[in-house]
Amino acid sequence: MKQIYLSTILLAIFLLTNVNITAQEQKKTTSVNINSEELFEKLMSSFNPNWKVEEPAPTDYPTYYGGSFIDNNGKFVVCVVGNPAQHRPTISSILGTNDFLTETCTYSYREMMQVMDKIDAFLSNSSIPATHPFLTYFAGTAADVFENRVVVRLTEMNDVAIQAFKRDISNSPVVMFEKGEMPVM
Repeated sequence: MKQIYLSTILLAIFLLTNVNITAQEQKKTTSVNINSEELFEKLMSSFNPNWKVEEPAPTDYPTYYGGSFIDNNGKFVVCVVGNPAQHRPTISSILGTNDFLTETCTYSYREMMQVMDKIDAFLSNSSIPATHPFLTYFAGTAADVFENRVVVRLTEMNDVAIQAFKRDISNSPVVMFEKGEMPVM
């Protein structure tokens, strides 16, 4: 009987310790995520103090900035065009810390936003007929920080639509096309 009692106590201690460790790890992860979110907000505010209420202009973003994200470990990552070591001191000064990662990318967020603005202007132009080859297959668009590209989704990968996009909107290498569905409203 004493052995069962002792085993039960040891099991309870193990479970409580395990729960406590899990809670501490969860608290640490939450703390890292909150810190990363604060770093993101600091960086965005340095580009445009009103970024939460108005879309920053493409020129608000520095030419070295390629976007940012929080990785799977909760660390804040800043994508940098060119040599990250060259821009790290500037970013560190903005953030007030060195507790972030950098990653090299090809295209600046400014370039991506300039293309997004061209797409928006095209889509809002009422003189463009609904039968335009691009509009016929258009499913959506997004600036994808992980791909470091502007992704244009087409309901069907159609060469005529792609060529119409390149001719009438943008022939920038920052654009990539992929098959996608129309968003459900």
